[in-house]
Amino acid sequence: MLLEQFLVIIESLKSGDLFKIKLSIDHFLEGNSFNLFGLSRYKKFREEIEKNYYRALAKCLASKRFEDFRQLFNYSDKLEIFIDVKKIPFRFKIISDLHLIGIQAGQIGKIFEIIRFYNEFNLLDRNFTDEELELIENIKRDKLLIANLKDLFGKISNSLIFYSCKIIPHDLYLLFKNYINASIFRDDNFYSRNYYNLSFLLKYFDGYYVYGLSVENLGSIDNFFKKFEKAYIIEKNKLKEKQGQNILKRDLKFIEFYFKNKKHLVSPKNLIKIKDKILAKDTYKFYSLSMVLLGGLGPQGHGFTYSTPKGEIVEICSDIRENDAIIIKYKQFLKQQFLVRLKKKLNKSPIDAKINHKIIKYLNEVLNPKELINYYKKNAIVKQIKQFLMEDQKFPINYQTEFQELIRNISNAITVILRKIKLDDQFKTRMNLIDEDKIKSEDIAKLTSLKGKSHYDVLRERLFFQNEIKRFYKDYSDELLKIGNKLI
Repeated sequence: MLLEQFLVIIESLKSGDLFKIKLSIDHFLEGNSFNLFGLSRYKKFREEIEKNYYRALAKCLASKRFEDFRQLFNYSDKLEIFIDVKKIPFRFKIISDLHLIGIQAGQIGKIFEIIRFYNEFNLLDRNFTDEELELIENIKRDKLLIANLKDLFGKISNSLIFYSCKIIPHDLYLLFKNYINASIFRDDNFYSRNYYNLSFLLKYFDGYYVYGLSVENLGSIDNFFKKFEKAYIIEKNKLKEKQGQNILKRDLKFIEFYFKNKKHLVSPKNLIKIKDKILAKDTYKFYSLSMVLLGGLGPQGHGFTYSTPKGEIVEICSDIRENDAIIIKYKQFLKQQFLVRLKKKLNKSPIDAKINHKIIKYLNEVLNPKELINYYKKNAIVKQIKQFLMEDQKFPINYQTEFQELIRNISNAITVILRKIKLDDQFKTRMNLIDEDKIKSEDIAKLTSLKGKSHYDVLRERLFFQNEIKRFYKDYSDELLKIGNKLI
């Protein structure tokens, strides 16, 4: 009987099916509360179970079933198996295959998800030679690179540094090499010669598309500030001619100027405040600089620009119809603030005062006292009110049209409070919040997002890949040039 149960556990582990594995282990443990695995006569079964346990973990990784891996990892102590990640077979090959597939499929976000998961479970751990340890110590001197890795993946280890700076560039080399070799025997080798060449790779992140967002490097931050300062002086002189010396702060709160054939809107106070920090180019920050009003990347010609630690000015834009870029700290209220404003709006509407009182009283009861109310909760709140009024037996609703008109008036009142902000108003609001010390310039990118990915995600991931391409180029440029010459 016991032998059969051991065999069932082994077979379930071979299947890699989490449900079957847990079922077989739970069934075994229900009838065997004593420590069978400590008995020497079962040693060979324990070794077989442990071997297949590691194989099951590898299967979870290979199929990107990370939650199954997490559960299986945590379940191991039930069988007195204390996981040593170095025993998981093919773990390095698996992550290389997964992130190369991600690159080929253009699934950039998945690459970071995979590395983040591996790093969490120390799956990148390896033994190092003295030469490799020396190399890692040299890499640690690059403060921006280390800050970027920490920002993206959390804890920093020698294994993460080595994987990011040596293994990924090597995998990119293999991918690059395979494409070039394959193109020699195809009719499209002219296309490959232009597409898969080093200069293309080095310039790729000057203009690309990711997460529904267009991204473009507009050039040097030094040149941007030169253009700004020239425009600022011109605007100041114009005002002096018009108003004399009576220039007020609000007169130069926002100015416009052209840079890289794009019309930029900036807050001089913000730029002057952060100029020295940006030009130092040694700080891991992405500062908000301007809004592009004309000539931008999006269909409406808009965009937002940020500085990078490498001294670039980068524009990021998305379609305004899909843009979720709402100023959270500006259009977000605690329950009580929201109810006060809603009560005032309803009192000015054609809705009966008794109904207004019922609505406010109901929301006061059902909303959490510390709950934050923003634009995205509007539909849920209207739905709650609608359900409440329909169920309230004392509320006389005789006609469907009257009820719909009532709901429409309530919805309009909430919309006025929580309405979305136009892109240029959003930028001005951001600058005002910076001026009031409510938000930092370097935090603006985190508040601007599309489908769950913020501008900050784009900027920090872009920096990561720039570092990868730089190391790829440094380590393999000679080999790739030799291979590339075969195409000529």
